[in-house]
Amino acid sequence: MPLHTIRTLRLGALAGALLLVLSQHTVGQETADTPITLEAVEEAYRAGDFTTARAGLEPFAEAGDVTAQYRLGFMIANGSGGPFVRQEATRWLEAALAQGHEAGKLLLARVYLTGSPEVPDYERAVQLLEAEVVNGEAEAHFYLAQLLRSGRGIEADKQRAFALMRLAADAGMPAAQLSLAQMYSRGEGVEKDDAQASRWLLQAADNGNARALMSLYHNYTRGSGFPKDEAKALLYLKLAVEAGDTIGQRILGAAYLTGQGIEADPVRGVALLVQAAEKDEPGAQTNLGYAYATGTGVNRDLTKAAEWYRKAADQGLTRAALALAEMLYNGHGVDRDVVEAVNYYQIAYQGRDTTAAVRLGEMLVSGEYPHEETEAGLYWVSAAAEAGSSDALDWLVARAAQGEPYADYRIGVIYRDGLGAEADPERAARHILIAAEAGFDFAQEAASELYATGAGVGQDYVEAHKWANVAAADGSETAGERRDVLADLMTPEQVAEAQGRAKAFLQSQ
Repeated sequence: MPLHTIRTLRLGALAGALLLVLSQHTVGQETADTPITLEAVEEAYRAGDFTTARAGLEPFAEAGDVTAQYRLGFMIANGSGGPFVRQEATRWLEAALAQGHEAGKLLLARVYLTGSPEVPDYERAVQLLEAEVVNGEAEAHFYLAQLLRSGRGIEADKQRAFALMRLAADAGMPAAQLSLAQMYSRGEGVEKDDAQASRWLLQAADNGNARALMSLYHNYTRGSGFPKDEAKALLYLKLAVEAGDTIGQRILGAAYLTGQGIEADPVRGVALLVQAAEKDEPGAQTNLGYAYATGTGVNRDLTKAAEWYRKAADQGLTRAALALAEMLYNGHGVDRDVVEAVNYYQIAYQGRDTTAAVRLGEMLVSGEYPHEETEAGLYWVSAAAEAGSSDALDWLVARAAQGEPYADYRIGVIYRDGLGAEADPERAARHILIAAEAGFDFAQEAASELYATGAGVGQDYVEAHKWANVAAADGSETAGERRDVLADLMTPEQVAEAQGRAKAFLQSQ
C-alpha cells in the first residue's frame, strides 16, 4: 500500500470508543435557549448525525477537554461529519496526546502518512510508530516496515523491515501478507524464496485482500509464478471485484461488455464499469463512453458518451482524448468545436497516437488548425502524407523548397518506403541527401544506408562511411556501428578518404 494513501479506518472497534460519556457540561448555546451538551453530541453520533456531533465537539476541544480533542481528531481523520482535513486532524490528535491521551498514536501516525507527506511528517510518524511497535501493535509493525523499506523518515533497513513485516503478517494483517510476498519474491531483506512468496500471496488473497486477488488474476493470466490457467484467473478476478477492486471492476466490466474470455453480458458489464468510473478510473470511463456511443448494454446516447470520454480524456487517457476529439470535430453528441477538438487531438498526440497526428496534420494543411503552427506541425503533416494525403505531401514539398531539411527528409522517407505514395528510390535519395547536406542528423544516417545499399544512388562505401562517421559524430550509436562494419569491407586508402571527407564536412558546418 502506498504510504501517501491512508486506509479506511476500522470504525467497528473504534466507534465504541468514540461514543461520548454522558455529561452535563455545556459550552455556548445550540440555539438561543438550548445549551450544547456532550450528552446531545453523543445522541447525535448514535443517530448517525455526524455533522452535528463533529460541530458539537469543537467548543469542548477548544476549551481543552482532552477526550473531546481526541474524538474530534478521530472524526476529522475519518471524514465523519465533514471533509477530512489533515491539518485539523493532526492538530487535535496532537493536542490530546500532549495531555497524555495515548490511544491516538497509531491514528495520528496514519494521518501524517496521508496526502503528500514531507520529511518532518515522515519523521513524526516514525516516532509514533516506534512507540506502538513496543506495544506490539500489528499495524504499527506494518507501517514502520514500509518506512524502513523506503527510507522515508528513517534510515532504510531492509532486514528490520522484513522482520517487522513478518510480525504483522503473522498477526493476520492482509496488507502485510501481500507486502511480505513481494519481499520474498524480490529477495528484499530476506533470501529470495518463490515458494514463500506464493504462500503469502495466497494467504493475503484468502483473507480478501483485493490487491493480492488481482495479483493472482494477473499471474494466472500470464502464467507468471503459477501455471497459466484462465479459469482460475477469472475466479480471482471476480473475487477481487467482490472485494471492491476498481481496476478489477474495469477489467471484468469490459470483458462482459465485449464477451472476451467470458459469456457476454453487456448490461452487467455496464454496471461494473459504472462502479469503477464513478471512482474516476479513466479506463472504465472510456469503456462507458464506448458503450453509450455504440448502444452496447445501454440505450445509445452520444451526449453521455461524450461526457464519459471527457472525464477520461481530462485525466490524459489517449484513446478517450482521440474519441472525444473526433466527436467535437464532427459535432457528434456535442456542438462542433474545432478549437476544443484540436486541444484533445493534442492530448492524444502526446500519448503518441498516430491518428491524432494525422488529423492535426490534415487540419494544418487545410487551414482549419486554429493556432499558430507549432514545432510538431511538420511531423503532423508528415504523418498525414504517410497516411495518403496528397495535399499534405504537396505542403511538405513546398516547405522543402523553402529550405526546411526536415521536410526533405520526410519526403525522402515517404518515397523510400512507399508510404502514402508510390516508392521512388531516386527521388527519395535526392531529398534525403539534401537534408543530410543541410546537417539533419537522421538524414545523414539514412544517406549512409543509401550509399551502402545503392538504393537510388550508385553504391559507394566511401560515401557510406563518410555519412556514417558524420552521424556518429552527432551521437548515433547505430551509425557508429555501421561505420565500423563498412571499414571492414574497405581498403585502408578508402577508409582514409572517407574520414577525410567526413572531417571536411564537419568543419564546414
